[in-house]
Amino acid sequence: MALLLAVKWGARPANCSEPLKHTLPEYVIIIHTAGSECFTPADCSEQMRNIQDYHLFTKKWCDMSYNFLIGEDGNLYEGRGWRNAGAHTFGYNDLSLGIAFMGNFLDKSPNEAAWNVLKCLLDFAVKMGYLAEDYLILAHNDVSNLLSPGEPIRREISKWPNYKHN
Repeated sequence: MALLLAVKWGARPANCSEPLKHTLPEYVIIIHTAGSECFTPADCSEQMRNIQDYHLFTKKWCDMSYNFLIGEDGNLYEGRGWRNAGAHTFGYNDLSLGIAFMGNFLDKSPNEAAWNVLKCLLDFAVKMGYLAEDYLILAHNDVSNLLSPGEPIRREISKWPNYKHN
Protein backbone atom coordinates (compact mmCIF):
# COMPACT_ATOMS: atom_id res chain seq x y z
CA MET A 1 0.00 0.00 0.00
CA ALA A 2 1.23 3.46 -0.87
CA LEU A 3 -0.09 6.72 0.54
CA LEU A 4 -0.37 9.37 -2.15
CA LEU A 5 -0.25 12.73 -0.43
CA ALA A 6 -2.46 15.52 -1.75
CA VAL A 7 0.47 17.15 -3.52
CA LYS A 8 1.14 13.88 -5.42
CA TRP A 9 -2.37 13.58 -6.86
CA GLY A 10 -2.57 17.29 -7.74
CA ALA A 11 -4.85 18.70 -5.05
CA ARG A 12 -5.90 22.31 -4.98
CA PRO A 13 -4.99 24.16 -1.76
CA ALA A 14 -7.55 23.61 0.99
CA ASN A 15 -9.41 26.62 2.39
CA CYS A 16 -10.01 25.11 5.83
CA SER A 17 -8.27 23.27 8.63
CA GLU A 18 -10.73 22.72 11.48
CA PRO A 19 -9.10 20.18 13.80
CA LEU A 20 -10.71 17.01 15.04
CA LYS A 21 -12.35 17.39 18.46
CA HIS A 22 -10.13 14.67 19.94
CA THR A 23 -6.54 14.01 18.96
CA LEU A 24 -7.41 10.31 18.76
CA PRO A 25 -10.66 9.88 16.86
CA GLU A 26 -12.95 7.22 18.30
CA TYR A 27 -14.90 6.51 15.11
CA VAL A 28 -14.17 5.50 11.54
CA ILE A 29 -16.95 6.12 9.04
CA ILE A 30 -16.80 3.97 5.91
CA ILE A 31 -18.22 5.66 2.82
CA HIS A 32 -18.30 5.24 -0.93
CA THR A 33 -18.00 8.19 -3.30
CA ALA A 34 -20.85 6.91 -5.54
CA GLY A 35 -18.76 8.03 -8.53
CA SER A 36 -16.43 6.32 -10.93
CA GLU A 37 -14.19 3.46 -9.92
CA CYS A 38 -10.47 3.65 -10.62
CA PHE A 39 -7.87 0.95 -11.11
CA THR A 40 -4.62 2.83 -11.87
CA PRO A 41 -2.81 5.61 -9.98
CA ALA A 42 -3.35 7.96 -12.94
CA ASP A 43 -7.10 7.30 -13.04
CA CYS A 44 -7.44 7.48 -9.25
CA SER A 45 -5.51 10.76 -9.13
CA GLU A 46 -7.84 12.16 -11.78
CA GLN A 47 -10.81 10.91 -9.76
CA MET A 48 -9.41 12.62 -6.66
CA ARG A 49 -9.18 15.93 -8.53
CA ASN A 50 -12.76 15.48 -9.80
CA ILE A 51 -14.05 14.78 -6.29
CA GLN A 52 -12.24 17.77 -4.86
CA ASP A 53 -13.52 20.04 -7.63
CA TYR A 54 -17.08 18.80 -7.07
CA HIS A 55 -16.86 19.46 -3.33
CA LEU A 56 -15.20 22.87 -3.79
CA PHE A 57 -17.17 24.30 -6.71
CA THR A 58 -20.54 22.54 -6.67
CA LYS A 59 -21.04 21.88 -2.95
CA LYS A 60 -19.14 25.07 -2.01
CA TRP A 61 -17.21 23.30 0.73
CA CYS A 62 -13.72 24.39 1.76
CA ASP A 63 -12.11 21.12 0.60
CA MET A 64 -13.04 17.55 -0.21
CA SER A 65 -15.06 16.00 2.56
CA TYR A 66 -13.10 12.80 3.30
CA ASN A 67 -9.97 12.27 5.36
CA PHE A 68 -8.74 9.45 3.11
CA LEU A 69 -9.88 7.68 -0.04
CA ILE A 70 -9.10 4.21 -1.33
CA GLY A 71 -8.71 3.28 -4.97
CA GLU A 72 -9.05 -0.18 -6.45
CA ASP A 73 -5.47 0.33 -7.63
CA GLY A 74 -4.45 -0.67 -4.09
CA ASN A 75 -3.39 2.82 -3.02
CA LEU A 76 -4.48 5.20 -0.31
CA TYR A 77 -5.12 8.84 -1.20
CA GLU A 78 -4.91 11.71 1.25
CA GLY A 79 -7.95 13.94 1.52
CA ARG A 80 -8.09 16.12 4.64
CA GLY A 81 -5.58 13.85 6.39
CA TRP A 82 -5.18 12.66 9.96
CA ARG A 83 -5.91 15.68 12.13
CA ASN A 84 -8.55 17.70 10.23
CA ALA A 85 -12.30 17.40 10.64
CA GLY A 86 -14.08 16.16 7.55
CA ALA A 87 -17.43 17.09 6.01
CA HIS A 88 -18.67 13.57 5.38
CA THR A 89 -21.16 12.70 8.15
CA PHE A 90 -23.22 15.22 10.12
CA GLY A 91 -22.54 14.85 13.84
CA TYR A 92 -19.36 12.82 13.28
CA ASN A 93 -17.15 15.11 11.19
CA ASP A 94 -14.99 16.27 14.10
CA LEU A 95 -15.06 12.91 15.93
CA SER A 96 -14.07 10.51 13.18
CA LEU A 97 -11.94 9.65 10.22
CA GLY A 98 -14.06 9.49 7.06
CA ILE A 99 -12.64 6.87 4.72
CA ALA A 100 -14.20 6.53 1.28
CA PHE A 101 -13.86 3.81 -1.31
CA MET A 102 -13.74 5.47 -4.74
CA GLY A 103 -16.63 4.16 -6.79
CA ASN A 104 -20.23 3.04 -6.48
CA PHE A 105 -20.61 -0.04 -4.31
CA LEU A 106 -24.36 -0.35 -3.93
CA ASP A 107 -24.34 -3.71 -5.72
CA LYS A 108 -20.77 -4.98 -5.50
CA SER A 109 -17.86 -5.01 -3.13
CA PRO A 110 -14.53 -3.25 -3.68
CA ASN A 111 -11.74 -5.53 -4.87
CA GLU A 112 -9.32 -7.30 -2.54
CA ALA A 113 -6.61 -4.68 -3.08
CA ALA A 114 -8.94 -1.95 -1.78
CA TRP A 115 -9.97 -4.01 1.25
CA ASN A 116 -6.31 -4.67 2.07
CA VAL A 117 -5.63 -0.92 2.00
CA LEU A 118 -8.42 -0.28 4.50
CA LYS A 119 -7.15 -2.98 6.86
CA CYS A 120 -3.57 -1.70 6.63
CA LEU A 121 -4.70 1.89 7.15
CA LEU A 122 -6.65 1.06 10.31
CA ASP A 123 -3.78 -1.02 11.71
CA PHE A 124 -1.26 1.74 10.92
CA ALA A 125 -3.51 4.46 12.39
CA VAL A 126 -3.78 2.67 15.72
CA LYS A 127 -0.05 1.79 15.87
CA MET A 128 1.01 5.35 15.04
CA GLY A 129 -1.42 7.03 17.44
CA TYR A 130 -3.78 8.53 14.85
CA LEU A 131 -6.76 6.45 15.98
CA ALA A 132 -7.94 5.22 19.38
CA GLU A 133 -7.22 1.53 20.01
CA ASP A 134 -10.86 0.92 20.90
CA TYR A 135 -12.23 2.80 17.86
CA LEU A 136 -15.61 1.90 16.43
CA ILE A 137 -16.16 1.41 12.73
CA LEU A 138 -19.50 2.46 11.25
CA ALA A 139 -21.04 2.30 7.82
CA HIS A 140 -22.05 5.73 6.55
CA ASN A 141 -25.70 4.66 6.48
CA ASP A 142 -25.52 3.58 10.13
CA VAL A 143 -25.44 7.26 11.09
CA SER A 144 -27.04 8.99 8.10
CA ASN A 145 -30.07 8.60 5.87
CA LEU A 146 -27.98 7.62 2.83
CA LEU A 147 -27.30 4.46 0.84
CA SER A 148 -23.53 4.87 1.21
CA PRO A 149 -21.40 2.79 1.44
CA GLY A 150 -23.63 0.12 -0.10
CA GLU A 151 -24.81 -3.16 1.36
CA PRO A 152 -21.79 -5.23 0.18
CA ILE A 153 -19.42 -2.99 2.15
CA ARG A 154 -21.69 -2.88 5.19
CA ARG A 155 -22.02 -6.67 5.14
CA GLU A 156 -18.22 -7.07 5.15
CA ILE A 157 -17.40 -4.56 7.89
CA SER A 158 -20.22 -5.92 10.08
CA LYS A 159 -18.02 -9.02 10.55
CA TRP A 160 -15.14 -6.96 11.95
CA PRO A 161 -14.64 -6.79 15.74
CA ASN A 162 -14.68 -2.97 15.87
CA TYR A 163 -17.95 -2.65 13.94
CA LYS A 164 -20.84 -1.01 15.74
CA HIS A 165 -24.31 -0.55 14.35
CA ASN A 166 -26.22 2.36 15.89
